Amino acid sequence: MKKFTSKALLQKLGGLTVCLSVAMATQAQQAITLEESIELARVHNVALRQARYNSTKSDIEVRRSKYSYLPSISANADVSRSNGLFFDNVAGEVKRGTTSTSQPYLVGEVVLFDGFTKLHELKQAKQQAAASTYAVQQAEIDLETNITAYYLQALVDRENIRIAEGRITLLEGQLEKIEKLERAGVRALDEVYQIKAQLATEKLNLITHQNNYRRDKLQLVQEMNVEGNPEYTLQVPETPMALSMALPTEEEVLQRSLGYSPQVKASAASLAAAKSNLKIARSNFSPTLALQGVYSSNYSSNFYADPENGNFETMKYTDQLDLNRRKFVSLSLIIPVFNGLSRHFDSQTARLDLRNAELDYAASQNQLRQTVQQAYQDVLAAREKYTTVTANLEYTQRAFESARRRYELGNIDFFSYMESLNNMNKSQAELLQSQCEFYFRMRILELYMG
Repeated sequence: MKKFTSKALLQKLGGLTVCLSVAMATQAQQAITLEESIELARVHNVALRQARYNSTKSDIEVRRSKYSYLPSISANADVSRSNGLFFDNVAGEVKRGTTSTSQPYLVGEVVLFDGFTKLHELKQAKQQAAASTYAVQQAEIDLETNITAYYLQALVDRENIRIAEGRITLLEGQLEKIEKLERAGVRALDEVYQIKAQLATEKLNLITHQNNYRRDKLQLVQEMNVEGNPEYTLQVPETPMALSMALPTEEEVLQRSLGYSPQVKASAASLAAAKSNLKIARSNFSPTLALQGVYSSNYSSNFYADPENGNFETMKYTDQLDLNRRKFVSLSLIIPVFNGLSRHFDSQTARLDLRNAELDYAASQNQLRQTVQQAYQDVLAAREKYTTVTANLEYTQRAFESARRRYELGNIDFFSYMESLNNMNKSQAELLQSQCEFYFRMRILELYMG
């Protein structure tokens, strides 16, 4: 009964593995490098595109603040009709009945002094535009970091698949040999069952690695935001520099990162904008001096062409506008006295916003410092790990070959043989993992250092 169950399980696992392999192979494969993945993401990624749109919007606000210094000009043209008793200003008489009037005018106003509100608004707009520009750069760094992480993790999963497939092939060969020896009476039946159980476990591991590989590739495609969910074949990137080359000191990396980081610069620009916003709130307490000019005219249906000579026809509209033209210039000074403490509360809110901006700036520096420090230590650890694994891989391969020969001769048991195989596979997986980890951490340092 146990033999039948193990055989049926192996057949099912083998069939499922074949189906998954066929399904992966039947899809159109397109080779893609890490750099190509990053370029596609820069074109299609939604978060990056939104950051660019926000930057463009901030540039528009800068232009709006610049043009706010220009005079404001407005024109008005109206026609009204009234019935009853009223005083007609155009005719200069009390009239009863139906009257049509019109009072077109053109008004121009320029603010001479407003407590430097417009100046502070322009500075704030420029600072916010700078913050938006740095935000775009930071979004590009974050995007490249995510793409690199998904890409390299997929490569590690693919290497795990290769190792698992190699283990399955090796165990299937061993199973065939042990079955022959068992039929010849040289080996016990329990060794056959042990290899079959281990083979079933490896096939389950293979399925897990294949699922992880597809998941990581899906995350990569989703981050790239490429339509159609295309199937890519990932290319192993070359390391940007020799693993044995000397690295700059941690303090040098931190100083360069703090000097370049778009995130820190964006926080600094936002802090400057918050200071300008506080100045704007305080400038609202200042009086406003404005110069205004008006050019106007009027029309009335009660204004006659020549009443002295008995001509009581209404003068033409254009003739009245030409006759009734008037111009005047005014200089106004508006002093804010009381408006429900609104300006006071605006000033308090702006002061709190400034305190939050100061905390955000400090937090961005701390976050960058922690990220760079961790990445630097990870680079050192990955390089040390790579050196150790490279030296260890050769010995574990030799040990496995020796263990396999001894196992086939019956000098060691199955568990000793599997331990040797596991050590070799672990070294193989750690080799690529340390390479990918070094590449990823070194790339992060390069991104943050500029």
